[in-house]
Amino acid sequence: MKTIKLLNGKEFEENDILEKMMCDEFYYGYLGKHALSSSMCKSLIESPEAYVRELNKPAKAKEPQPFRDGRLIHLLALEPHRIEELTIVDSTKGSKLYKLAVEENPAQSVYTRAELNRCKGIADTVLDNKEYQEIASKASFELPAIEYYKGLPFRGKADILLPGIVVDLKTTSDITKFDQAALMYGYDLQAALYLELFGCFEFKYVVVDKRTKEVQVRQFDNEFIQGGFEKLNKATKNYYKYLENKEFYDLNL
Repeated sequence: MKTIKLLNGKEFEENDILEKMMCDEFYYGYLGKHALSSSMCKSLIESPEAYVRELNKPAKAKEPQPFRDGRLIHLLALEPHRIEELTIVDSTKGSKLYKLAVEENPAQSVYTRAELNRCKGIADTVLDNKEYQEIASKASFELPAIEYYKGLPFRGKADILLPGIVVDLKTTSDITKFDQAALMYGYDLQAALYLELFGCFEFKYVVVDKRTKEVQVRQFDNEFIQGGFEKLNKATKNYYKYLENKEFYDLNL
């Protein structure tokens, strides 16, 4: 049975850790500190110091609205059965009712009815798109993977998985500028990593404009993917640099 050794030295049998990764608390919480990911690589590309700062950064008291929208649209489009896990408040975010709901539940699971209705309209646009329907008819959804890359454990979760193809659902505020946003937010690095994690050869995007509700299925060229691998390799190089001087970085940041 294959085992996965995490950054903290703890070992898991592959089947066991994949099952645990279906739980968001384990995936984003525990593994967030003990396995690398495309999001953590963004700070590693900058420097080992930036990685340590990101690792120890306190959680934001208030999550940016685009992040909240993106997560809810993902849930509505890809895992609608999980909507019952949310707490929906028939009031505004500034109300006592909403604040009480946040005190009693994880903040990321509390939404207003207005947020739900707005995001549902966007998710429904995706679900009604014929190209998306063709993809979804043959796909699996929200599948985790954890593998070694350059000797380091990396985690990922595919929004949509077809034989040989990873498909990622992205929201944008301006679909005409998605190419620039893809590079700005490191989507190339994520694509390169996910091709490795899932053993696939193609990476596609289902992109929905939150403003116009236009939906496109996009695929970038090989240069985009190679650029992602260059970033990924730089990130792993900086992680090993961090390991060589771990005590110094941990004590001085």
